[in-house]
Amino acid sequence: INNNTYVYCFGAPSNIRSNNATLTIQGLLASVVDLDYTFINGSSVLLTWTAPYTLDNVPITGYYIVNGLVNITTTNKSIILSATNPDPCILNNVSVSPINDVGIGSSNNISFYYEAVPLITPPISVVPVIDGQLISLNISIDVSALCKGEYPNSIPVNILNATNAVINNTSIATQVNDQLMIVSGSTSISNLNTFTVNVSLSNNGGTFNNVSSFGFSFLGPVTNIDSSIDNCSTIDITWTAPTVDDRVPILYYILRIYDAITGSLVSNVSVYDTSYQFVDNNLFIHCYTYVITGANELGEGISNNDTFSYQRVPRAVQNTSLDVFSYTQDVVIVQFYLQARHYCYNNHHY
Repeated sequence: INNNTYVYCFGAPSNIRSNNATLTIQGLLASVVDLDYTFINGSSVLLTWTAPYTLDNVPITGYYIVNGLVNITTTNKSIILSATNPDPCILNNVSVSPINDVGIGSSNNISFYYEAVPLITPPISVVPVIDGQLISLNISIDVSALCKGEYPNSIPVNILNATNAVINNTSIATQVNDQLMIVSGSTSISNLNTFTVNVSLSNNGGTFNNVSSFGFSFLGPVTNIDSSIDNCSTIDITWTAPTVDDRVPILYYILRIYDAITGSLVSNVSVYDTSYQFVDNNLFIHCYTYVITGANELGEGISNNDTFSYQRVPRAVQNTSLDVFSYTQDVVIVQFYLQARHYCYNNHHY
C-alpha cells in the first residue's frame, strides 16, 4: 500500500460502501530545522533546533546527536556540548537527527570552532578617517598567526580625552576578511583635538591580554622658522617639524606666503619636507610673512608664522685711492676712488 492511498469499506449483507478515506503513513522523519548554536563559554555550546513535521499520534521519540566520536540521544530540542581543553584550530562538526518508531531520520549538520584566548595578542592598528567634525576609527587586527577559534569576535573600545576622562565606551562586533587575514571594526567620535583610544579584544574564551593604547592629536606648531637668500633672487625657507605620534605621521605642510605690507596672499602651497625654495627677482622691495601649518590624518594642526625682509647693503671697500687736485690755505679738493659692491641679507622681523 502506498502513502495517500484511498481506502473504503463495504457493509454486509446490504453491500453498503463507505466514504473514501486517505491512508497516510509516517515514515522516517525529515531533518530538524533552525539548527543553531550559542556559546556559553569558549568550551561549552548550547545547541538548539526545531522539530520536523510528524503526523498526529506518531510522536518523535528523541534526537540522535553525533558530536565527533561521541553519540548522544536526547528527548529535548536542545543540548549543551562541552569539551575539555578544546583545540581552537580544529573544526567541530555536529549532526542532529530526529527519531521515531520507524528509525533515525535525516540529519542536519552544523560546524563551529571552540574558542580560546591566544597566548600572544595579535597586532592591532587604529586608523582615523576624518569627515568634517566626525572622526571614524577603523580598527584592524592581524589574525594571520591565529587559529579560527582564537579570532576575536568583540572589540571593547574606550576613548579618553586629554584629561584621561572616558568620553566613549563601546564594544564593536567584528567583521572577518579571510583573504586579508584581518578582523576589523569601526566606531566614531566628534569634536576632539586630542584623544586616546584603548583597544582590547575578546572572544567567548575570555579577554585577550595586553590592552593596546593609541594616542592621537592634531599637530602642534612648527618651530625655528628661518629664511635666507641665494644669489639675491632665490629665497629659502626652513623650519623644524613638531613632535608627532608615529602612528599618525605628518602628511605634509601648508605654506602660505603673505605680503607683510599689504596682507595679501601671495602663494599657498603643499610642502612634503621641512624646507621650501622660490624665486623672487624683486625680493628687495618685498617683506614676507610665512605661515606654516602641519597636516596629518586628523586634519590641519596649529599654525606658526614669522616675517622676513631682504636688503642689499655695500661690502667693505677695497683698493681705494686718493688724489689731491688742489688746495689753498682753507680748502683742499681731492678725488676719492673706490669699487662699490653690494651683498644681500635678510632682515628678521618679530
